[in-house]
Amino acid sequence: MRNWKSAGVEPSIDELLGDEIMVPVMRSAGLCVGDLRALVTETAERLNSESDWVRPPID
Repeated sequence: MRNWKSAGVEPSIDELLGDEIMVPVMRSAGLCVGDLRALVTETAERLNSESDWVRPPID
């Protein structure tokens, strides 16, 4: 994965899922790349479609 923190850019989903540490993390959670990609995509679409969605306050 590129050094995205120093560049001020967040990693793409492909970069995150392609990161070597993600394989054992996903395996321990019982997920595969396809499952996690679908979940993230569905969540992003749902959030983007909800025009009245408001971010909850941070305590």
